[in-house]
Formats: sequence, structure tokens, C-alpha cells
Amino acid sequence: MSEPNQIGSSPSSNTPLLSIVVVSWNTRDTLADCLASIFQHTQLNFEVIVVDNDSADRTVEMLKSDFPQVRVITNDSNRGFGRACNQGMQASEGQLILLLNSDTFVRDDVIAGMTYYMQSRPEVSMAACQLRYPDGRVQHTAYRSLSIWRSLFEDLWIYKLVPSPKREEMLLGGYWQNDREIESDWLAGAFMMLRRDVFEKVGGFSEDFFMYGEDSEWCMRIRRAGHRIFYNPNGVAYHIGSVSSDIEWTQKERLRLCHLGGLRSYSKINGAVLGFFYQLARLLGSSVRLAVYSILAPLRMNDYYRIQRRVYAWQAEFYLQALMPGSGRFLSQVVTNE
Repeated sequence: MSEPNQIGSSPSSNTPLLSIVVVSWNTRDTLADCLASIFQHTQLNFEVIVVDNDSADRTVEMLKSDFPQVRVITNDSNRGFGRACNQGMQASEGQLILLLNSDTFVRDDVIAGMTYYMQSRPEVSMAACQLRYPDGRVQHTAYRSLSIWRSLFEDLWIYKLVPSPKREEMLLGGYWQNDREIESDWLAGAFMMLRRDVFEKVGGFSEDFFMYGEDSEWCMRIRRAGHRIFYNPNGVAYHIGSVSSDIEWTQKERLRLCHLGGLRSYSKINGAVLGFFYQLARLLGSSVRLAVYSILAPLRMNDYYRIQRRVYAWQAEFYLQALMPGSGRFLSQVVTNE
């Protein structure tokens, strides 16, 4: 495979404080909006590096024409999200690095705000701001590490026995209000700001992952190396979500890849034996939820229970086949004749 090519202006001799790395694959229009918003609102000494994974929508031509100040790395194939991010980080020069999805945009100077936050908090090795959909709805950004006990704690509804404030801190994700600073175990990959020395000491994303699961594996590896990861709500970036993946996969295929990415992430960090028990825990939790919703669905005049039954029938089947390839598709019969 040939080496990637770099085009565009070189960084100045004045080393930038921040390097913004954006990976693109056939997202020309959203990428243009993303870059325009950065250059409009960000008051900072920064550089932007776009790594293009062989887009067929004239992304590179748009960048040459409309954003000549951007450094562009062009690949001759789609190398995946993590590997392309690593290319961009390796080529970057900033003291801090921001990994930003091509379907994000900003409406104020949140990037400089997060940069100053990192400068003022030397104990923070990686951070994320608040993520919202364009209509203002909050996206889940901060998560706890994948674990066997936490999977069972959540899927078996044990968390309901814990007071709400404690529950929120134990689970994060969709269980809390995203309204305060908190130390987390991993962050959603749409907006990740980190110190250069983290990349140099721990390395970048595992290139075993093409897409999905690479962010949790990387962050858990960073945490195990002794670095701290924080969520800071005092700033908002807007994230459309799934623009590239919608080109390639259906919603069901994307869901399958997300679950598979979680299994691979846990196993890569914890090893195959614990990985087996993690899969077993996920299967147990999904099966219990399927059983409960199967009992409740006929008794409640509410589509919620039928929808949940379908969700956990699919999920239990997925984890069963992950444990026992070729086990056959039979759990889906639970919801066939509704």
C-alpha cells in the first residue's frame, strides 16, 4: 500500500498550541460546515489536519479550494477511524490535540475554552466538552469502564436499589444529567482533547479496530497507564452523528458493530478468559430482560414493553451467537407473531 500524501500549507515555525485532527470519509458538506465553524469561532494558535480516507465525493478538492490553510493527509483506501486518527496525531505539532468528528460544528469559542481548561488543570490528561445534537438534545459523552459487575448491575436492575446520586456516578452514560464536571473512564470519540505526551507515552488507537469500540479501548488503556480523563460541561459542541456510517451500514448493522466493538474492547484490555465471562454476563442480562419484558408485554397496553422485548430478543441472540457461533437464529421467534 502506498504511503499517504500530504497537501496544503505547512505549519508555521511558531508551534501551534493546539492541533485539531479531523477524519473524513465521504462527508464533504458536513466537513465544510465543521471547518468553517472552527475558523469562524476559534481564537487560538491552532492548526487543522484533515485525514481523508479515500473519499469519492470530491472532499479533497473542496479542501484545496475552500480551506487552503488546512493540512490534508490523503489515504488511498478507507483505513478506518482509529488508524486515520493516529496518522493525524503523528503528523500534528501542537502541545494539545483535539480529535473532532467531521460531522461536528461549534457555535462559539468552545475549543479555546477547552484548551484553557486543559492548561489550567495539569492533572487532566484527556477531556471532553458537552455534546449535543443540532436541535439541542444532550448526547451521552462520559462513560464508566466496561466490566462484568457493572454489566450485571445495570442489566439486572440492581442499580434501582442504589440512591439516585450514587447510581448516576456509578453508571454515567444515560443515567446522569451531564451537568457537572466529573472524572470518567472513557469518552465518546466525537470530541476528545488530550495532551501530546499521552499519545507519545500510551500510543494511539488500537489499529485492530476499524470503527466502533476503539474509543473505549483507548481510554481504558490510557486510564490503566495512570492518566486521568474528565468531562467538562462548560462548553458545547454539536454532533450530527453517524453521517459516515449511515452511508455504509443500516441501523441494525451499526448496532451490531457497536455491540461487537464493546466485546472486542473489553477482551483486548482484559484478556480472552475474562472476555468470555463478560460476554456471558451480557447474555445473562439480556436474557433476563427479555424474559421480563415478554411477561409484561401482553399485560400492558403500552408499546414500550413490546419494543423492549424486541430489543432484548435481538440483543440476547447477538450475545448467544458471540459465545456460540452457529447457534442459530431462534430467539427472534419470541417476537415473530405479535
